[in-house]
Amino acid sequence: MVTREELQRLVGRRATLALVPGAPGGPIVTGRVLGVLDALDGAVVTVEPEGTPGARQTIHYHHIAAATPVDG
Repeated sequence: MVTREELQRLVGRRATLALVPGAPGGPIVTGRVLGVLDALDGAVVTVEPEGTPGARQTIHYHHIAAATPVDG
């Protein structure tokens, strides 16, 4: 599982998020990480998925198995 701190370092960057099996919106989401919000049970990541400008997708951190920066 990815930590909140790892996700926070991706804010403003393009990243590929590999989601756990059965996670909503999975199995992979690639796009710009817009922010990480604290939640009672962890954190929620907001992503603008590639190919859908202006769209937003929220993903609970416990659904993210791996997060890899795409922009170097």
